[in-house]
Amino acid sequence: MSRELAEALTAAGASALVPKVIDPNLFEKLRRYSPLIESLPSQKIRTTTYYFNTRNGLASGGAVTDGGARQVSAGSYFQTGATIKNLQVVGAVTGYAEEVTADVIGDLRGREIMGAIKGLRWDTEQMLVAGNAGATQYGPYPQFDGLASQITQFTATGSLGQNCIDAAGGNISISLLNQLIDMVESYTAEQLTSGGADWMLVMSSTSEGALASLLTNQQRFVNEVEIIPGLVVPSYRNIPIVRSSYLGTKGNQMGTVTATPATTGGTLAAGTYYYKVSAVMSRQGEIAACAEVNATTTGSTGTVTLAFSTPSGFQASTPQTYMVYRGTSAGQETLLGYVDATVGLQSDGVTPIPTTSIVDTGTALVPQSGVTVPAQTPATYVGTSTGLKPRSAGQEDIYLMSRDRDNLLRPYVRDIQPKDVFPTTSSPDSMPFAVVSDTCLAIRGPEWVGRLTRVAPAL
Repeated sequence: MSRELAEALTAAGASALVPKVIDPNLFEKLRRYSPLIESLPSQKIRTTTYYFNTRNGLASGGAVTDGGARQVSAGSYFQTGATIKNLQVVGAVTGYAEEVTADVIGDLRGREIMGAIKGLRWDTEQMLVAGNAGATQYGPYPQFDGLASQITQFTATGSLGQNCIDAAGGNISISLLNQLIDMVESYTAEQLTSGGADWMLVMSSTSEGALASLLTNQQRFVNEVEIIPGLVVPSYRNIPIVRSSYLGTKGNQMGTVTATPATTGGTLAAGTYYYKVSAVMSRQGEIAACAEVNATTTGSTGTVTLAFSTPSGFQASTPQTYMVYRGTSAGQETLLGYVDATVGLQSDGVTPIPTTSIVDTGTALVPQSGVTVPAQTPATYVGTSTGLKPRSAGQEDIYLMSRDRDNLLRPYVRDIQPKDVFPTTSSPDSMPFAVVSDTCLAIRGPEWVGRLTRVAPAL
């Protein structure tokens, strides 16, 4: 090689002169299926509580003799209310950041506001599925009850009809879906499979894929249905299938939990108690429960403390509530109750103090963070269900639900509205903003929603 060629300037040698070109198209890595806000019937209201009336009895009648008469009777009625809860995202960019990023990102503050709107939609969607009002009512982040908190009847009891079926870790099957449809139809006396978009099956993309495999193997093909403008979905037995990202564990599991008994401070009777704990994660849903732990109490005033490290979920999601399952024999745990994942706020009034242990007193579940406890907690267990068992990895829920506003409604006051927030003297170059929403989920007829729990779809 000649001396002239050996001394040629390379790109590495001229790296200081190579221009840096940044593609202005922003790749959005965080994605969710969030269909419920649009696909559920909604209504704007201008009050704090949505009230609705229900008739649960008709005037009685029957056979009578010629010229005879029956006793006078009347229908029976009752009123129910669903309290609106507030949701919020707060953000800010500096004027300097807005200027120096303009050539690449354009309007940085505008981009951040659009991202906040998307995030608040996901927060709302997660609460529509897995929110719990009772456990969070005294904390800094009170929720409304979602589907998982309202649809919990595994057996018919009195006037309450069954609306849940435990798949017990089985794969999705034609039989299970037909059982779900039959359960709901037996109470509603409506032909769910007649077509149209008054009903929908809500499931993960994994469950839909597993169902598609079953139907393809049987050479059964599905029709597509447009349930709202622009949202075209497949169907099963003419019932639209809507995908959701908030129904499965996504491979996440609660970490190690330790159980420590004490002889005073509670009402637990002497015995051995078995526990599993799971967490409901932000923008995700319930993850798989921890490995089983147990503790043995003595006397009649015992407690058990369940300690753990804060779990992290899909894409760094954080706990919103915890779910504690308890049994008196191994492997037989059922849901004891929900617990707030936040015990309070730090002295700045903004930063949350996360729950790191839960005390089972025998009458209630009390969240703790070291020696810090909430100023007030629920006096009894919240959300107890003797039919709901802990999830294992890969298990998820499927819902069959009405889309008729007479049966189910999402009332709202403000529906995901951006708000301008003004700079302060302590940060005059900040351009803050907020996005607010006020809503809840009012299920007027719990039998008009069916839930299939602990399904383990296999592709």
